[in-house]
Amino acid sequence: MKIDHDKINRLIQLSRSQTYDPYTRFSWPKDIPLDCLWCDEDLLTTYGTEIHKNLTEEQLFLLSKWETIHFFSLNVHGIKSVLEFVCRCFYNKRYTQISEYLHIFLAEENSHMWFFARFCHLYGGKLYPTLQIRTPSTSDDIENDLYSFASALIFEEFVDYYNQKVGRNKEVPDIVREINYQHHVDESRHVAFGREIIRKLHNEILSNGADEEQQMRISLYFKKLIIHFTGLMYNPLVYADTGIVETTHFRNSAAFRNFIRNSPERNIFHHAWFTRTVEFFRKCGIVNDAPFFHT
Repeated sequence: MKIDHDKINRLIQLSRSQTYDPYTRFSWPKDIPLDCLWCDEDLLTTYGTEIHKNLTEEQLFLLSKWETIHFFSLNVHGIKSVLEFVCRCFYNKRYTQISEYLHIFLAEENSHMWFFARFCHLYGGKLYPTLQIRTPSTSDDIENDLYSFASALIFEEFVDYYNQKVGRNKEVPDIVREINYQHHVDESRHVAFGREIIRKLHNEILSNGADEEQQMRISLYFKKLIIHFTGLMYNPLVYADTGIVETTHFRNSAAFRNFIRNSPERNIFHHAWFTRTVEFFRKCGIVNDAPFFHT
């Protein structure tokens, strides 16, 4: 695989120049008051729906707390999956040229996992569980790696959309803003790296004579990833912990979740979260169908 060594070296230098001790980076308060939102209001999964309009200020504050815990839990689970894959790549001949950066990447992601998990346990008393998508296994090792790197990239860009907004929001609690800001700074390097690797792997697959069936299989899996990560935004356990389901006509939190997830008013927000990623895949020629990622 041909790598842009200048780009990788720049990422290595940036990481080294911006390194920090995650264990002293943040000031952890004893608790976080529930007298404000913990994220931008338009990041709440009820936003844009009639249900959202009927929520009280107190309910919105509580929903923002548990959705923050949920979002940070997603980061923990997502990072664990990425690290398992990266560890297998360290000394693979295909990735020898980027082995040094992979070690840096792993160290940074391990730090992220630690501070996200610490936040969840300190201020939520738990990590929310999550659902994993099964990565297809094919006879083409390059295609298999493309799926794993693509899953990592889509997840990174998914969470970075949130991080960017909350990381510059002066009205959220300081610890929430600082964690989101720091993660965005670090993830900007990881996104640049992931995009470079995906371009190279996809081009290698094409140069090896990928047929129409293989290209369609790749496109379909990328669509599944987008739909999967969209669905992860909506957690019935969050709605149960918030207590808002009891104030509605829904029989349980799962029914409430399904209604919110499939509300047409939410499509514009799904698009906002993933439009940057989708446009990158289109430019790479991985997908080309305009409505491909409408969810």
